[in-house]
Amino acid sequence: MHNICDNKDEPFDGKTIIFGGDFQQTLPVVPRGLQEDVVFQSLLHSYLWHSMQVLTLHVNVCLLNRPLSSTLLNEECQFVEWLLSVGCGEGIANDGTIPFDPRMRVDTPEDLITSIYPHIDQVVPPPQYFLDRVILAPRNTDVDRLNDSVLMKLPGDETVLYSADSIENEPGADDYQEPLPVEVLRSLKPSGFPPGELHLKMGCPLILLRNLAPGRGLCNGTRLIFKRATNRVLEVEILGGKHNGETAFIPRIALHSSAPAGFHFQLKRRQFPIRLAFSMTINKAQGQSVRHVGLDLREPVFSHGQLYVALSRATSSQRIKILLPQGTMECRVRNVVYVEIFQWS
Repeated sequence: MHNICDNKDEPFDGKTIIFGGDFQQTLPVVPRGLQEDVVFQSLLHSYLWHSMQVLTLHVNVCLLNRPLSSTLLNEECQFVEWLLSVGCGEGIANDGTIPFDPRMRVDTPEDLITSIYPHIDQVVPPPQYFLDRVILAPRNTDVDRLNDSVLMKLPGDETVLYSADSIENEPGADDYQEPLPVEVLRSLKPSGFPPGELHLKMGCPLILLRNLAPGRGLCNGTRLIFKRATNRVLEVEILGGKHNGETAFIPRIALHSSAPAGFHFQLKRRQFPIRLAFSMTINKAQGQSVRHVGLDLREPVFSHGQLYVALSRATSSQRIKILLPQGTMECRVRNVVYVEIFQWS
């Protein structure tokens, strides 16, 4: 999209601002918000919207840059058309589901892990191996379970890094309550926080949770490979992007939970701002592109654009694997689309 301004009275002092946007992808997160709350927080309802001109893309560059046989090219074109229909909310049945290619389906969590991370239990793979694959799930609880399962398979000794947690009451608040045990504080999982117990193995993939040094490639969402740990710093290798292969050091930092975190107190956690990245949430994966994508949809997607984002992370329909709840007979998945977001007028 462009913001095209012809005079100084327009936003951005008449400058032309170019940025990417796709309303088929996930929308701003509104804690406990209803559908209308989420739509209202989108760019569509910004005062800047009427100063913008929308430019649409019509050429699939990914297909142009890949040498394919006529049969495969036809299959990929069909996949692209299907993916666009997923993003637009077409073909959704009364039960909220859409069909998908049965070849994408796997039957068990073990099959999903084996499909995306073959031979991971035999040898620690090189960094490029993890750059090309990821398992996605809608919820953090599913992601944590998958990360633990894959980490157990990875050869090598496990390193456990514990956080230093404390409670910070608001000024003037009563300080009468008994302090919570350290184990309880470490078990808390506020949104966007690293875990209280970080379980790592040499060569495992990580994702950075904070902007530490954007100029050196250490941004929120950067993927890393774990190399070595001390009490105060982690040695990692940057995975992907302009700084691919460079060594970096991640310090422990203090993080403070926000008011809507679900606690009656503010949690202060001093920990390395990272998480395992064998698996990640669909929302966190937005902007990532990989060759092999696994989708754990035992718990269905719950928000606009999540299914579209998950499916569009892969560059080919042949490298997507989908896990459904046990006992599901049909190859159908839930799709959530807020159609009012496409009303640009």
